[in-house]
Amino acid sequence: MIGRLEGRVVEKGERLLLLDVGGVGYEVEVPARSMEDLAEAGGIQLLHTHFIVREDAQKLFGFTEVLDRDTFRLLIRTDGVGPAMALSLLSEFTPSQLAEHAHNDNQAAFCRVSGIGKKTAGRLCFNLKDRLEASTLGGGASAQSLAATSDVGESVVRALVQQLGFKAQEAKHLVQLHVDSDMEFEEALQTALRASASARL
Repeated sequence: MIGRLEGRVVEKGERLLLLDVGGVGYEVEVPARSMEDLAEAGGIQLLHTHFIVREDAQKLFGFTEVLDRDTFRLLIRTDGVGPAMALSLLSEFTPSQLAEHAHNDNQAAFCRVSGIGKKTAGRLCFNLKDRLEASTLGGGASAQSLAATSDVGESVVRALVQQLGFKAQEAKHLVQLHVDSDMEFEEALQTALRASASARL
């Protein structure tokens, strides 16, 4: 269940999905915006997931698009944004809309999200400007385009630059074009190296 979960939809709520995977029931929290795209009860659904384990709870979050899942991961690594707020933001906005609002300092847009006041909205705009690249997230970006900001993508970029002598811009470009954020590190690194070798032929 690392990164993906596929099963039969048992029940759909406003932001909660019950999924039957091989006879085991999983409660998955899903952005409200994505609910209409999910299969109806009895249908098969594939989700890109993020699992959070804490002392008092274990929560599973699911997304129909890799880009949404990776944006969620970016959000929860941002100061002042927890999983609940991140899910609320993605329930209201697409990743490209989030980036646009942050870069335009559109605090009024963030205030439309339940639980976010003017002070929090201002902090979100400030903190997310550096994390959400408007040029990367806008215009129908592919899932791979966010990979450079994921944990695996960052690790591959570091390995290419620090250990293999690539220039930083070249390494980031390789990761953005060829590395999927669901890949394990070794697979991602080999994929980037093969792409580099092919480009030099």
